[in-house]
Amino acid sequence: MFSDPVVGENFFGRQEIIDLIVKRATALKAGYRQNIAIIGHQQLGKTSVLRQFLHVFRDPDVLCIYVEIKFQELDYFVDQFIRSLLFQYLSQKAQIDPIESLPELCRMASEFIPKTVSRIEEIANLLKQRHAADAYSKLFGLTSVVKQETGKSCIVILDEFHRLGEFGVRSAFLDFGKRIMVQKDTMYLLSSSSFSASKKILAEKLSLLFGNFERIYLEPFGFETSFHFIMQKLAPVLIEPEHADFLVGFTDGHPFFLETIVSRAREIAMTKNEAQISGDSIAEALQKLVYESQGVLNQYFLTLLSPWTHLHVRGSQVRILVEMAKGANKLKEICLAVNRNSREVSQQLKELMDHELILKTGVFYRFHNKIFKFWLREVYEKKELSLLASTAKSQSFTSQVKQLLADYAELVKMDVGARLVELLRLFRNEIVEFGEKKRQLPHFTEFLSLDTERIVDGPYRDIIASGNGRCWVCRIVKERASENDILQLLTQDAHGKSSPTRVLVALGGLDDNAKVLAKEKKIIALGLSRVNMLMDLYGKEPILSRRAETAE
Repeated sequence: MFSDPVVGENFFGRQEIIDLIVKRATALKAGYRQNIAIIGHQQLGKTSVLRQFLHVFRDPDVLCIYVEIKFQELDYFVDQFIRSLLFQYLSQKAQIDPIESLPELCRMASEFIPKTVSRIEEIANLLKQRHAADAYSKLFGLTSVVKQETGKSCIVILDEFHRLGEFGVRSAFLDFGKRIMVQKDTMYLLSSSSFSASKKILAEKLSLLFGNFERIYLEPFGFETSFHFIMQKLAPVLIEPEHADFLVGFTDGHPFFLETIVSRAREIAMTKNEAQISGDSIAEALQKLVYESQGVLNQYFLTLLSPWTHLHVRGSQVRILVEMAKGANKLKEICLAVNRNSREVSQQLKELMDHELILKTGVFYRFHNKIFKFWLREVYEKKELSLLASTAKSQSFTSQVKQLLADYAELVKMDVGARLVELLRLFRNEIVEFGEKKRQLPHFTEFLSLDTERIVDGPYRDIIASGNGRCWVCRIVKERASENDILQLLTQDAHGKSSPTRVLVALGGLDDNAKVLAKEKKIIALGLSRVNMLMDLYGKEPILSRRAETAE
């Protein structure tokens, strides 16, 4: 494990998610059951959210059964599930050792909940007789027995729920879904760090059931949250806004990478007695973490590549990743780069997606982990292929980081409107996905700015992009967009262009009324996260806005 979950005072951000889970858990006692599923890529803090909920939620009438599914063994899962249940119940009566054995927990609980213990013994006997499916089914029925015997409701928290299908139980998700449907007194809080696997399970195996789940897609920190995170973790060391901009853009607000880099940079700065962290200290931190062989992030990324770096493994997966890191992000481009046919490359791209290393967005393939992309291009390829001496390569890496720092300092000074026009110029009728919807990005040839305000100084800018019979009327709003912004966009003159598509670029997000009206009027609403996704697809650096969070 490269990072441990954080709880209590060390927990940062995500408070709105914690508040939502607590609200749903509290409503369970009143007879309102709303299941929740949290889905996010690895190292985004999913387990920290679950542990923080367990840390803050205290209700004697509710038992929280937490199980992290680590192994492909039903026996182990059953043991962890039952031990968690009994521990939560007995902890309300006396101090219990959290590593107490199942037989001892059963002995202590038999005095208070004999029916539940009897059912537990029945499940244990089914496992011994190798009736795995029956044991699995009865396990999820335990919470109903507890409710009948004690009056206490249960919240079942399954961390990495997609691994339920690895126990060798036939129709594992079908049986699980049936249990959830009938257990109105049990709330299920599921989480998964496998985007592709969990989405497939929810779409195919739990499609009917999952309408009863409230879905939370865990994203990296927004820019505002990231800046606060950096300031807090660096204290008492200060940081220039330009350097903070770089760290946010470089990590894309990913909490694991932010924590790792900022902590090391702080150590280096304090060793040098720097009151304000220097660019040299940031470059040194990245060299130690990302470039050096024993660096934490270097080791982490090597682990991600490990399935395809053994001698007996065949395929072009690593070469595909390297070429993607260098800019090839469509199937045809990747095939040309690795000199393989489309069928072979497509299969290997699917394998890489199954391993959560890349995503497919319309016709584009991209990394969801920005630093991994940087490491492949600037560290892995150059270390593997360069003929330079080690010292020279190390110096080259440090120089590259310092240049990036300088580039970011200039980047934030650029007019956002001009950068978005630059982005629009790159569209060539490609298909992309925004959430569940697919959009075609028209090939624009004409651009008209309807005012002279700079978006960095003024509240908005209007742009008309047209070409080949298509037209977008765009309004760029710096602050949080309101219903009034939608209304003004709807009345904006298209300057003679027929059937224009109205596009609201809301760098500060949209309020609830704006979201409803945008959907009703079929306006394309692009928050900062979607804009930056497009910037990444077309090889551009992100737009940084300290006031903006994601709008989606």
